[in-house]
Amino acid sequence: MSLELLARALGAQRRSGVIWVICLVALAASVVALWPSMSESGSLDAMVAGLSPELVSAFGLADLGSPVGFLNGNLYALLLPLAFSALGIMHMTTLTAGDEDAGRLELLLALPVSRTQVYVTRVAAVAIVLAFANLAVGAVVGLGGAAFDMNLGGEGVTAATVALFLLALFHAALAFGLAGAGLRASAVSGVSFGVLMLGYLGHAVLPLAEGLADAALASPWEWALGEHPLENGFDAPGLGALGVGIVVFTAVGLIAVRRRTIRTV
Repeated sequence: MSLELLARALGAQRRSGVIWVICLVALAASVVALWPSMSESGSLDAMVAGLSPELVSAFGLADLGSPVGFLNGNLYALLLPLAFSALGIMHMTTLTAGDEDAGRLELLLALPVSRTQVYVTRVAAVAIVLAFANLAVGAVVGLGGAAFDMNLGGEGVTAATVALFLLALFHAALAFGLAGAGLRASAVSGVSFGVLMLGYLGHAVLPLAEGLADAALASPWEWALGEHPLENGFDAPGLGALGVGIVVFTAVGLIAVRRRTIRTV
C-alpha cells in the first residue's frame, strides 16, 4: 500500500471527517449528559408505558429507565448506526465513483500506480476515518458513563463500538463494490442507502409481523445489534457475518475495477 496514496485519500476526507466526528461526539456527549436529570425525574419508563411491548423492543426503547436502555433508545438503536453507515457510504462513494465521474481517477491512474493500489488505499482511508469516529464516540460514552455513574461495562461499550464500526464498514464496502463494478455515484449512493434503510426495517419491523421474525436474521443491523452488544458484549457470529460481507464486497469491487475501463469525462 502506498503511503502517499493513503495520505491523499485521508486528506480528501479531512474537512468532512472532522465535521462528522465533532457532530457525533457532541451528540453522544449531550445524550450522556442528560442521563442524571432524566433518571432523577423518573419519567423515562412512563414515556413508553403506553406502547406495546413489540414496538418497545423493535425501536430499542426497552428498559429506558436504565443507563443501558437509555443509551440504546437514544443512540445505539438508530441514530449512531445510521450516522456511521451514512458517513461510510458518502465518503466511499466520493472517493471512488465520485472521483471517477469527475475524471480525477483517470488522471491519478495515468501515474505509475496500479488500480489495486489506488482502490485499496481508499478502502483503508475510509476504514481509518470510521474507526477514529467510532473510537471517539465510544470514548465519550465510556468516560461520560463513568463520570455520571451509569455503571456501563467496559466490554459492553467496546462491543457496541466494534459492532457499529463493522456495520458502517459493511455498507461502505457495499458502496465500494458497486463503484468498482462501474456504477455512477448517484446509483452507488441510492443502492447503498436503500440497503441501509431496508436493513433497518428488516431489523426493527419484521419481528413485529407474525411468521416473519426469522427473516430479520438476514439484516446486517440484526447481525450488529440483534444481541444488544452494549448490554451483552460481543456477538461473534454477527460480527463474523459482517466481516464476511466486508471482505466479499471489497473483493468484488477490486476484481471488477481491474476488468473494466475507467470512465472518462
